[in-house]
Amino acid sequence: MNQRAEILKSFMRNFPQGVTVVTYSSESGFDGVTVSSFTSISLEPPLILISLAKGTKSNMLLYSQDYFAVNLLAEDQKSVSDRFAGRDDIEERFTGIKYSLTSRKLPIIAGSVAYLECRKYRWEDAGDHDIVLGEVLDGAVLNSKMPLVYHRQQYALLSQAWSKEEPFELF
Repeated sequence: MNQRAEILKSFMRNFPQGVTVVTYSSESGFDGVTVSSFTSISLEPPLILISLAKGTKSNMLLYSQDYFAVNLLAEDQKSVSDRFAGRDDIEERFTGIKYSLTSRKLPIIAGSVAYLECRKYRWEDAGDHDIVLGEVLDGAVLNSKMPLVYHRQQYALLSQAWSKEEPFELF
């Protein structure tokens, strides 16, 4: 890996990111993938961006789908993140995972903080990843749990970093 790539990796390890699982329906059933490269892009039209490594099963399956959902995981869903990141040996990722379905038959993981239901807007080549833009069609905040965060190659809990009992001052 070249020096500039190492600089970017080092920077991104220090950039806290919310943990999302992108879910979708395919001919073989429901599937999903943990994605930390997620951000909002536009309000008119409402667009989000996810980034997926090329050549992965999830990338290839999602490419053929018109719709997908983005689930914002709660801080008590580390095992869900690990499952959809492929860190365990379970091939069928939804085994034992509770979920509900949107009107477009997209799985929403139970316990998630919020979700967005999206239509694929654009798919772009970006080096060793693909960038997927999604047009937000629907969504909801489901509970008031704190989100799961990934920072310095491990999960971090916002509830530990920012306690409601302690005063918070910006300046």
